[in-house]
Amino acid sequence: MFFQFKYIQKQIPFKLISIIFYFFIFTALFPAVGSTFSKPLAKYSKGENSPYILKSDNFSLNARNVKVLKSQGNTLWMGTSMGVIKYDTSSIENYVIYDNRNGLLSNGIFSIAIGPNNQIWIGTYGGGLSLMEGEKWVNFNTPQGLNDAFVYDQEFTKDAMWIATWSGVSRVAGDPLLHHSWTSFTVENTDGGLIDNWVYAIEIGEGDNIWFGTEAGLSLYDGKKWRNWNHKNGLGASHEIVENDNRWVTDTFKGSHHNNQAVDLPNTGSADYRPNYIVSMLLDQANRLWVGTWGGGLSMFDPETQVFRNYTVKDGLPGNYILALNEGPDGRLWIGSNKGLSQFDGAVFLNYSKINGLISDFVFSIEFDSGSFLWAGGHHGMTRLKVEIESGSLSRLDKTLK
Repeated sequence: MFFQFKYIQKQIPFKLISIIFYFFIFTALFPAVGSTFSKPLAKYSKGENSPYILKSDNFSLNARNVKVLKSQGNTLWMGTSMGVIKYDTSSIENYVIYDNRNGLLSNGIFSIAIGPNNQIWIGTYGGGLSLMEGEKWVNFNTPQGLNDAFVYDQEFTKDAMWIATWSGVSRVAGDPLLHHSWTSFTVENTDGGLIDNWVYAIEIGEGDNIWFGTEAGLSLYDGKKWRNWNHKNGLGASHEIVENDNRWVTDTFKGSHHNNQAVDLPNTGSADYRPNYIVSMLLDQANRLWVGTWGGGLSMFDPETQVFRNYTVKDGLPGNYILALNEGPDGRLWIGSNKGLSQFDGAVFLNYSKINGLISDFVFSIEFDSGSFLWAGGHHGMTRLKVEIESGSLSRLDKTLK
């Protein structure tokens, strides 16, 4: 795989004395009152397009897209359509590529997870689940008990690993090499509690609550019973609200696997609008579940009231296809969409796109590393952006867009 570093702007490190000074001033003037995003959401939201050029480093890849990013100390793991890249962020060119020539069973990477003992688990497109042991990969597939060879997400509880596949959910409790350690959950054996077998996202909630995002809506399993919700219950904005903003969008995904699927979902009129199709999901510090949909915008689900609130381009988002979600160090929500990157503080969507310095307007993945950098994966590469310690905002050049 060709891996090229493109230098855009030299990052000037903060001096220790400056950090201490600003930290003291900030904490003295603005004492901590909880994270920004733990406050109630504003009744109305709006969007603002950033007028600044960002300090950015762009990394070009010959892969179609960077689907997933995962930080582990000084290492950044990148999941692409051409394999996994292990990159030492303290250097420029120190990286290792893993693909089907050195242990993985598939080059299409859907997910990367860090296990309880810092193990790296990889979910692949058609090659099952892979675990790195030393410098070798141990592969798990349907013969071991995995529901399906297409693995889209993995999350860990204190005693098990939950795996999202395109044939339901697998749970591993114990040695994954032993078949009896695996349990399967499907639409059929949960009596429809798991609302669809095409599962894309998992979030671990309070207590025993586990959330599943699927192509047909949202499911919750509390260890005993199942519940589910879909567009009929409020998930995703109505077609009338997003119709104009979604026009011709799917033609621009340039071969993304989403656009190649022709799955007949209920309550959808065309491939550019699938409000039940959950592409991304995040449970925030305030126990609010954020759900990214395919063309239906961003949904916030309150587990207490069981009510959805939907955000679309009309509410300030740059696009209605929500491809990635993450929570920043200060608690604010970061959103990857078909039209760039957004930071949301509960009232304002601050939007960034290619003209601000991103490598791509499509943002498929978002990750924060230990060095206060935000990484955004897009088409054919990714962008590294510095997060200001004092404000939580992105560092920018001293000039604006014309």
